[in-house]
Amino acid sequence: MFEVKTIDRFDLTDFAGDVFRTSNTDTPDAILVRSSKVDDRLISKRLLLIARSGTGTNTINVEAATANGTAVFNTPGVNANAVKELIIQNLFRCLRPLNGAVEMMKQLRVGPGEDLQEAAEAKRVDFIGEELYGRTLGILGLGTIGQRLADACYHMGMQVIGYNRSLKNLRHVQQLDTIDEVLEQADFVVVLLPLTDDTRGLLSAKQFETMKDTAYLLNFGRGDIVDNQAVVSALNHNEFAGYVSDFPKTILQDHPKITLLPHLGGNTIEALTHSANLILQNLLDFLEYGTVRNSINFPRVDLPFMSNQRLTFFFHARDNMWVDVANILNSYDLPVQEMMGNTQDGYGYTIVNTDLSTVSKERKQKLLSELDQIEGMLRVRLLNNPTQGEWQ
Repeated sequence: MFEVKTIDRFDLTDFAGDVFRTSNTDTPDAILVRSSKVDDRLISKRLLLIARSGTGTNTINVEAATANGTAVFNTPGVNANAVKELIIQNLFRCLRPLNGAVEMMKQLRVGPGEDLQEAAEAKRVDFIGEELYGRTLGILGLGTIGQRLADACYHMGMQVIGYNRSLKNLRHVQQLDTIDEVLEQADFVVVLLPLTDDTRGLLSAKQFETMKDTAYLLNFGRGDIVDNQAVVSALNHNEFAGYVSDFPKTILQDHPKITLLPHLGGNTIEALTHSANLILQNLLDFLEYGTVRNSINFPRVDLPFMSNQRLTFFFHARDNMWVDVANILNSYDLPVQEMMGNTQDGYGYTIVNTDLSTVSKERKQKLLSELDQIEGMLRVRLLNNPTQGEWQ
């Protein structure tokens, strides 16, 4: 039975069964995590999988996991609707002073015989807002969330422009060639980019100078894409109107033009449930069958388990890798009944359905040892078909 360490809270009632049990061990077979940081010390040779319920993997050392032969899974797109709705809510809040109006109503008191509504309406002049209709929304990053946001805002009467590294065929978005063009034209700039070496600190003082002084910047991508010190300085000099971030930092607190949220993007019952169910099913399929669907570092491979056993290989992709593997399999007279492989970013993953039912335990161990020693091999697994026998 596999041991799974949960770093964040998960309801595993319908999943664990006889496949895995939760454990506080520091050398688990798999890790389940939402948004907490995964300690590098947990990436032991035993660790097969880090399963992230959510999209971003910046809290996981993917490079160390890959070098260890550990798969990193996530659930891209499952929180897209939740994030889209949260962004729209904050677009309204930028132009309508709802928080102040609500707070005023909490504090407002009237005397005997006075009408509360009349007293409240007398203060409406302090809370005059503006409308989104006709404004220009600029989206940086036109993935699933960006596309849903674009469609919704277009149907609210907004003009939608955007930037994406690769051109996409989107009906309601005018895609521009550069980020600076989006910044220059947009009344609202929504950041939905992933955090990479190229996007870290991408939006800083130079970019803020190009924005309208009436524009708002909303960051629902990743915190480190935006230079926080430059944000504070730009707002102090009225270079743009306000900043909304789902990634709070101390330097941003208590500024009158900054709204901070406690990373609420996918924090809805629907998104959390869907994401958890999906990552748990993918975790089970990987532990039992070696199946890879949504992985950051392993290529996608999904082969029906139609044999008694199967071997899985994760390796540095190179010429003649499979020749070396096949030579060892042939030396043990192992049949290759079905095989499927794929490559991604210089790495390969292959599943081989075979039959080792007549091979002794000692020879199996020797086989795995020889396969492990192949140049560029990062991890080899031997799995028994769970419908035909016990785990190995």
